[in-house]
Amino acid sequence: MNLLAILLIILSGIIIFFYYRFTNPPIKNSLKLILGILRFLFFAIVILLIFNPTLHFSRTKKAPPITIILVDSSASMLQPLNSDESKSQAATRWEQELNAYLDEQNILHAKISFSNGLQQDSTTTDIFLALKELQDDQKFSNISDVILISDGLQHNNNSYPYIDELQFPVFPVLLGKGVEMIDVSLDEVRVNNPVYLNTETEVSCRISGLPDEIPFTLSIYNENDRLLEKILVTKKDNQRQFSLPFTPSVLGYQKLFAEVQLNDTQEYTLDNNRREFLVSVVKDKAQFTLITSSLNWDITFIHRALMKNERFETSLLMQRKEGYFQDNELVSPIEKLAETDVLILHNPDKFNFDKATFQTIENFVSRGGNILYLGKIDPELSSILPLQTTRFRETVQTTIIPTAAMGNYQTFLVNRDEALASFWNALPPINTYFYERKPQTEVIAQADILSENPVIAFSSYLQGHILQWSGYDFFRWKMWEKSDEPWFDTFIINIAQWLLNADISQRFLCSSDKMDYLEGEPVEFSSHLFDEKMNLVNGQDIKLTILQNDTLVAEKFFLEKDNSYISYVEDLKAGKYNYSAETIFGKSIYKDEGQFLIEKLTLEQSTQGIQKAYLQYIASKTRGDMFISPKDFDKLLRVRREFKIIKTSRDIELWKKWYLAVIAILLIATELFLRKKKGLL
Repeated sequence: MNLLAILLIILSGIIIFFYYRFTNPPIKNSLKLILGILRFLFFAIVILLIFNPTLHFSRTKKAPPITIILVDSSASMLQPLNSDESKSQAATRWEQELNAYLDEQNILHAKISFSNGLQQDSTTTDIFLALKELQDDQKFSNISDVILISDGLQHNNNSYPYIDELQFPVFPVLLGKGVEMIDVSLDEVRVNNPVYLNTETEVSCRISGLPDEIPFTLSIYNENDRLLEKILVTKKDNQRQFSLPFTPSVLGYQKLFAEVQLNDTQEYTLDNNRREFLVSVVKDKAQFTLITSSLNWDITFIHRALMKNERFETSLLMQRKEGYFQDNELVSPIEKLAETDVLILHNPDKFNFDKATFQTIENFVSRGGNILYLGKIDPELSSILPLQTTRFRETVQTTIIPTAAMGNYQTFLVNRDEALASFWNALPPINTYFYERKPQTEVIAQADILSENPVIAFSSYLQGHILQWSGYDFFRWKMWEKSDEPWFDTFIINIAQWLLNADISQRFLCSSDKMDYLEGEPVEFSSHLFDEKMNLVNGQDIKLTILQNDTLVAEKFFLEKDNSYISYVEDLKAGKYNYSAETIFGKSIYKDEGQFLIEKLTLEQSTQGIQKAYLQYIASKTRGDMFISPKDFDKLLRVRREFKIIKTSRDIELWKKWYLAVIAILLIATELFLRKKKGLL
């Protein structure tokens, strides 16, 4: 403390003492003492604040020796050590035995977890940094020795010099003897698309790494990880291909996962035990309802074609004076629509539906039902159709010309050995109405006349879809076909399958098999292209492009394999990547894109087992020893354990203590209050 400040405090005390001792104010001695103390403390605090002294305190203590159990908590400790336990489980077992021994020997000890230094729960390990930070930690001022429980996977090779600075011996523990672990891999999943609702199909899985005679489970999960199917299998001989029965219960395109898992046997890693695959689920029995206002050859041939497909239930309703009949029995179109998947409306004249039936048809398509409409536009249904009437009321006989949009639909590629336009131009002429397209309507074929009237058009109405054929005498196409090439029935069935799946929004899909990869790990891409009938399209050129920060990294084409397209990219550095896949189908360009991440490969992720050489090196450099078994614990008794005198000091800068000024004000206020109360002011 400042010497002048001390002298002034002493002098102020002496002055106050003599003032109250040798003056005779009319107050009691006890009050004199109180007032004197208040005045002295006030002056003492003011002097201290003016001269800004620093108070210095120091003390000594005896720190007992302590043994630190340093336990590795990095990601590699989660790896299996053998078939019975993981490294972390072995570490826990060693820690329990050490605690029991140290308690028995009355040795003070504490546990500290580490990974990247004393930081915990990191994917990387730095043992040398952890030992250095432990030595510098003021919380432990007298470390006698350290017991290291780790697999020895040192990530940072630049921290080796730290070991030369250590002042305590280190005793590494050898967790146990590792054995070669089983590693099962699900290499491929195949399924024939489309599959049928509530109908059992087979999912074929190719699996490698399976040991003989060890049972395993083969499972299928949906993308929400809900179990759909599961069977128990036992491998025989060199078998690698296994089948899993699967019964889909949800319609539409689905992303599923197949998974293989050994029973009662631990694997080295489960990262390659699961694989994604795609299925397209359609109805096993689709209900088609055909309604005609007047029976003729057009609807007759369409009905006959649909009847040939075993997976279609087909009902034909035709109009008579009394109403609509099916097989000479009066029926209600409204009741039929309740169970219909696809509605085919054929109108040579007028339907004469009541208002409720028209409303039911509109509700059917607005909720997602699909319609094939042929013939004349009924005014009551004009709002939902893709074409509309014009001022011309006549019809014209003409051949039809495919538009560019027709190339987008496999349905119209009837003869694959002949050009699309050549086939359709060669068909017999039909009679078509003078209609025009509405906005958002896709014209697939048009009349071969100057006005280019639309003949085949497609559009959406709320959630449903309508395919409209404008005209009549389409039966001529059936009559024109050759007996050995019955294309017409196939064409009608393709139309039916299209309308069953017309609500498919994404026909081109590309994805990587994972979102995150490690450096050096190949990135596998799969791509699928569906036509309008949800059948997989083969023979496509699909280009894959990979970018990082808008810089082109790789560009290659997919290889076609087993009803899908596969591509691999290797040797990518750590970082975030964007990918895109592109293909041309018909006259349309389809594109899909996504992202994936390549993480830096650490020693923990690339190496398994125990790095005994590292542990032995640490023991030899620090004059410690290895613990192979609990019998080696007695080596700790050779460590010198002595109390250590620790001197600690602390400086207090009074000017930083704001509360001293507050105390000074309270002291002088108290003195003034007492003086006023006793009449001394």
